[in-house]
Amino acid sequence: MIAAASRPTPVARQPDPEGRYNIHTMRATQNSATPQPAGASHNASARSADSVDRVYRTATERAINWRFPPGERINEVALARELGVSRTPVREALNRLASDGFVRFVPNRGFLARDLTPELVRDLYELRAAIEVAAVRLACERASDEGIAKLARAWNTATENAVARRLDRLTTADESFHRGISRLSGNQQLEETLKRVNAQIRYFRHVDQESPDRLQRTHLEHARVLDYIASRDARRAGDLIERHIVLSRERAIAVTEQVIARIRG
Repeated sequence: MIAAASRPTPVARQPDPEGRYNIHTMRATQNSATPQPAGASHNASARSADSVDRVYRTATERAINWRFPPGERINEVALARELGVSRTPVREALNRLASDGFVRFVPNRGFLARDLTPELVRDLYELRAAIEVAAVRLACERASDEGIAKLARAWNTATENAVARRLDRLTTADESFHRGISRLSGNQQLEETLKRVNAQIRYFRHVDQESPDRLQRTHLEHARVLDYIASRDARRAGDLIERHIVLSRERAIAVTEQVIARIRG
């Protein structure tokens, strides 16, 4: 018997623009379906995350320094255009800022910069005082002698390196000192909470450090706080840190008025 001739495998056909089937069009379509390189989706996600982080850092810096007019709507389109990104990373970054307390989201209005009032300043400083009183008392119980000595050296080095008493460096050194006490407390949640509060009051702290008597008092009181911690005197350490932090209502109003004048200036 003669073997049956093998039949060619049928090829699917596609209609051409006139409704006829064209085998060459089908083959060209199949050949053009090149798969995406491995990891392409991951790279796109990484770029998107980088964009969100970049927008978040920029927006946070502006919020800290009150470069978003208090109480006004943040123009997402303008911010996205300025930073060269789409609105998506801007929206994600602003959501993070809302969680940090720098902006608030209002339905049908969008994201609004936080309001600036004397009450806000008072509330933030009172919250900071409550956190730091707890931190310094825990530090008296838990901190090692080595940890206390290390914080003292860091504070002295930071202030010595603040060339010409530059306010930005002194403000950073002051904030680092107080965060150092929170680390000595051994309570990580307390430390993280203080970090968020510090971000919200950083600009007011900077303005407050401009007072010459405030600078001198800061140095003396920091040294006394360290002495109390080293001697494990929780009561005196807590009382001093509270006096060191809490501003009177009049002082809070004065600082706020200075900040408002600078923002509008």
